[in-house]
Amino acid sequence: MKALDPEQHRAVLDGAMQLFGTQTLKAITLDKLAKTSGVPAFDILRHFQSSENILKAVLERELELMAAAAQAPELRMPGETLQDELRLLAGVILDQYRRRVAFMGKLIEEALAEPKIAALYYSTFVVQGRLLFTEFLRVRKEFGELRDDVDVEAAAAMFLASLIGSLLTFELFGGKHVETLDDERLLGQMCTTFLYGIVKK
Repeated sequence: MKALDPEQHRAVLDGAMQLFGTQTLKAITLDKLAKTSGVPAFDILRHFQSSENILKAVLERELELMAAAAQAPELRMPGETLQDELRLLAGVILDQYRRRVAFMGKLIEEALAEPKIAALYYSTFVVQGRLLFTEFLRVRKEFGELRDDVDVEAAAAMFLASLIGSLLTFELFGGKHVETLDDERLLGQMCTTFLYGIVKK
């Protein structure tokens, strides 16, 4: 792919996010994206080559922003426990996903109708997203805080699935109109239950 300059690249991804918030992927034409972003259609096409590549770039950027919001897994503040750290990381991820819940809802809708979009969603938001928790657990295992038999990749996948599944079920299926989701209680119990199964006794 031939490169746009950084400002054009950002404008295209911002424009795609703006359009994707109100339209289906199939409805977002190159002309609409060019008008929204201010970048010529030919330059967008030459750089990205397909709508799937634009969506992939959007997803990768969103994940980078989410990762940047979380502290380094090696960083432990004085007086913090393993549960404190996990609770903080889970809270950051929950907040970052909540900020993107409308976008994710549209993306899930698209993924259910289009296998290529589903595979792209899985390879970015699911696989790459859980790397944050995998790295966190890997470092904790190296520090000797987790049981030796813990599979950090599987544990990270399970924790992220339960965290994001709870959020999406609540936000996308009308839960907020039925009950109040107490983040502190949800995250506290989730982290306690999760750590009970993997920390050294």
